Amino acid sequence: MEPVDNIKARVAALQALGLSHGANASDIRDAWRDIAFHSHPDHTGGDYSGFSKAKTAYDFLRKEGLTANKPDKSSLPRRPQLKKRLIDLDANEIEHCRSMLRPNQVLSHAGNKQRAAEDSDAQGLASSHVPEAIGCFGRELTYFVATPVCEGSNRVVLPTSVLASCRKGEPEILTFQSKSTGAGEVVVPDAIRERKFPGAKSVKIRFEADQSSRETFCHAS
Repeated sequence: MEPVDNIKARVAALQALGLSHGANASDIRDAWRDIAFHSHPDHTGGDYSGFSKAKTAYDFLRKEGLTANKPDKSSLPRRPQLKKRLIDLDANEIEHCRSMLRPNQVLSHAGNKQRAAEDSDAQGLASSHVPEAIGCFGRELTYFVATPVCEGSNRVVLPTSVLASCRKGEPEILTFQSKSTGAGEVVVPDAIRERKFPGAKSVKIRFEADQSSRETFCHAS
């Protein structure tokens, strides 16, 4: 049925029920009940012809979805608006993360004495990172790291217990390669996020992020 024909059919159906084109769902139902009661063939003085015409009209309007009340949007429960929040890691949490990045102790071939692994040199320490704060927006996490990312291999320790649904309490060490040095943002791949950050929708790491960067995160829409 063409749109114009459909409109004409609706108007004709409303007229069959004694209604104008501006009738709402309640008006249509009330008109049908009144006609069904007074014109039903089983009712004394009932008009079979009028009843049949009205029923056909009502069935058409019902199929068109005009007999059901539309929900009042103002009465529907509103989805709570997500708010951004910033969690500053305390000194103990930061120290625990740093301890995970310290070089392992291995035995010396010379005299079975303990010595630090070679990755404890200045470059190794510079490429190891610990966040100072975590930004949360629903299930989206942003880790703020004050140190700049280094060219080449980098390691960063990320606490995972920020999400209530996350059962793992021990921080995770992630390793990645960077082609540049300085500020930047790294997005944790979905495969790693799903395995190491259960419940998180996305995980980002911002490097060389100062206090101003955190404030911008909180106030950004």
